[in-house]
Amino acid sequence: MSQLDPLFLTRLGIFYGLVFWVGGIAHLAFAAIPLLAKLDNPMDRTRLMGGMMKKYNPVAWTAIPILITSTTYLTLHSAGKTPLPQITLAILYTAALLDFLHSFILGPRAASGKKHARTLALAAARVETALALALPLLIAGLL
Repeated sequence: MSQLDPLFLTRLGIFYGLVFWVGGIAHLAFAAIPLLAKLDNPMDRTRLMGGMMKKYNPVAWTAIPILITSTTYLTLHSAGKTPLPQITLAILYTAALLDFLHSFILGPRAASGKKHARTLALAAARVETALALALPLLIAGLL
């Protein structure tokens, strides 16, 4: 049996992570959440968002560690004269941390009706979305 090239597996992991995590964030930010915002009943919005997140979070939280591991490995082979690898990792780790806070702490508190938690969850989600959407271009610069 022939061995797979580690950089091929790294690229595959990056592709998987970008498609399922960053793609999911893009879908939520630009399609699902704006559509839910049009619902008149806040309880319906909360219930539907909670249902979507119960389906999305396992997919995202499978993709996130794969993307972190793959991108970190890639940066070890991309170290050079530019700060791009360090910038990419800082943005990736920050976006993942914000996703964790949003998914497991702020989001559930916001869903329970706590107004301050809703404000924090929304702010975390906005920053996370901006950072995550920058990742494909940053990672492409490492390939």
